[in-house]
Formats: sequence, C-alpha cells, structure tokens
Amino acid sequence: MIILRGDDILDIDAEVHYAYHRSLQTVTGLHGHDFFEIFLITKGSVYHLVNGKRLQLVEGSLVLIRPDDIHCYENDGNEECELLNLAFPKTTLEALFIFLGEGFDGERLLDDEIPPSSIIEKNEIENVKARFQVLNSIPNDSKKVIRSEGRALLVDLFIRFFSGHKKTVADNMPEWLKDLIHEMKHKENFTEGLTRLYELSPKSPEHVTRMIRKHLDMTPTQWINECKLQYAANLLLHTDDSILTICLESGFENLSHFYHRFQKYFQVSPAKYRNLNRKIVIPEKH
Repeated sequence: MIILRGDDILDIDAEVHYAYHRSLQTVTGLHGHDFFEIFLITKGSVYHLVNGKRLQLVEGSLVLIRPDDIHCYENDGNEECELLNLAFPKTTLEALFIFLGEGFDGERLLDDEIPPSSIIEKNEIENVKARFQVLNSIPNDSKKVIRSEGRALLVDLFIRFFSGHKKTVADNMPEWLKDLIHEMKHKENFTEGLTRLYELSPKSPEHVTRMIRKHLDMTPTQWINECKLQYAANLLLHTDDSILTICLESGFENLSHFYHRFQKYFQVSPAKYRNLNRKIVIPEKH
C-alpha cells in the first residue's frame, strides 16, 4: 500500500495542492496519507473503497478524507468518472476549526468510521469548478495568493457542506433521519414544506412522521414551522427587510398566519421581537 507524504506533495507556502482528474487512470491504487483531502465527483460515478467499505459515489459527491483513511477508486462500469481534488495539511484544518469556533462541531468530522460526505447540486458543482479555475489563474510563484484563495475555498466548503449543525440531533436517531433533518435545514428545502420533506426521505411519509414524532416530539409540520420561524427571527435581526418580505422569504404564504405562529412561538409579535433584539451597526439619520 502506498503512503503519500505531505512533505513530498504540499508546498509549504502555497499550503494547498489541487488537481482535476479527467480519468481515474491517473489516480493511485489503495493508499493513505498524512494530510487531509477533499474530492468532488464532477462527472459520472465510481466505487470508493475506503476503510474496508465499498461505496458507490455519484456525480455531486463531496468527500472529506482524513489522514487515517485508507482508500482508492474502482470503475463501476458506467461512464468515465472525473473528480476535483484539494489536499491540505493538518495545520490548515486546525486553523480552520479555530476560525469557525466552537459552534462548528469539527470533531464529528474526524470521529466517524466512514469519511464525511455530502451530495451537492449541479449548480454547486459548477461553482466549485469555477473556484478551481480561479486557483488555476493564479501564477504558480504567487504562493501566498494561492494559499489565501485555497483557504477561502475550504472555509466555504466546510461551512456549506460539512456543517457541524448536523450534530444537534439526538445520537440515537437513525442515520437516514439525521441526514434528512440536516438537508431540511437548508432554506430551499424547509420553505417547500412537507412535500419537500417526503421527496428527500428514503422512507414512506407514514414512517417519517412516526420517527419525527418519536425523536423530536412533534409532528413534521410543527418541526418545519419551527425551522421557518427560526429563519424569520434571524431575518428580523440581521436584515432591514419588511415583515411581509420576511414572511414570504421564510415560506409562509399568509401574513396573518405568520403573525399568529410567530406570536405563539416567541411570545411577542415580529415587530416587537425586532425592536427588542436588533442591534443597529449603521445608525439611521434623524
């Protein structure tokens, strides 16, 4: 088995190493390394052999490989697979976790037997590819600029796709339900309501309802409304949007229904909640 060393691959000044593999023929066999790596399947699909498991990865699969992980890729018989790869040292991850603070549960990403992963949408794949193009446009001797752009990309990927918020659900909850709750926390999902919840779920609506009642002690509708209300509360505090705009942006179609739900949940009206809690950084002219 091959062990790749950061000292041989990573430039100490640029800090990150990035590559776009158009064919898996250019990727090594079973290997480990003493640095971290994020890869994204941008086209096709492939089997990922990692830590004794054999998983199929499809287009949009984003995976974090840790130093103790042993892995390789195997053709799954479908069209040729392409992937982006971003490698970085342990010191970079430590700095990233410090930057993100205690609210980001980074330890969760290091403890699981199987590397953390996420499925991202087509437009997000294109966004990541565009960021790689930015890296490729930087002259190779501009090490510090490469380092800054690489770190900015890593922060973006970790916040958006490896969020520690997933840890807030109960430890005894089934993994599929943890994943479902994590995905439903995204605004484009919870604003769509029950329909989107059931679309994303690998289980029947009846089973989803029973499990949410069991583990969250509320109905799916109550939980989705809670997500919407928490989002609305943040908009009240951190934007100057009108209450009507916030109502619609949060997924409520009826303003009176929004007022009723908000008052019941926070014990104050949306306007009073904003007046009591919002901090003004740019004062208005009187």
